[in-house]
Amino acid sequence: MGWSGFFKGISATLIACALIGGGGFLAVQYLINQYSAPPPRPTFPNDAPPAKAKAPAAKPNPSPAAAKPSPSPSPSPKPSPNEYRARITLSEGLNLRQKPDVDSDRVDGVDYNDEVLVLEESADKEWIKVRVPNSGTEGWLKAGYTERLN
Repeated sequence: MGWSGFFKGISATLIACALIGGGGFLAVQYLINQYSAPPPRPTFPNDAPPAKAKAPAAKPNPSPAAAKPSPSPSPSPKPSPNEYRARITLSEGLNLRQKPDVDSDRVDGVDYNDEVLVLEESADKEWIKVRVPNSGTEGWLKAGYTERLN
């Protein structure tokens, strides 16, 4: 056997290794992509059905003579002695929750340095119920990420 047969054997071996390695790499990539996607959210018998969007009702055009005066805005509620103002200190902001629980539905959010009115504290003192002054939205925040202002 001459040099040409030797080079043919070496090149065939290198090509075979490249094909096997490339095929293995592609197989691993495929498996990683298949298992890295989150599974669909499970549904349980006691789950509430998803809310359906309502079509906006057509509003009749009122005549100018039938126009009613707009009601005057109601005065904002007076703060109780237990209420105080606080500022959000977490740089990412916070989620406003419906109940004092991490798994509770998100009602709204407050940004860093926003001021809120603290209404009450949970029994374990880890959550506070707040009202956002601009929107009037009420919800629960983690207590450790606020700073008392007054």
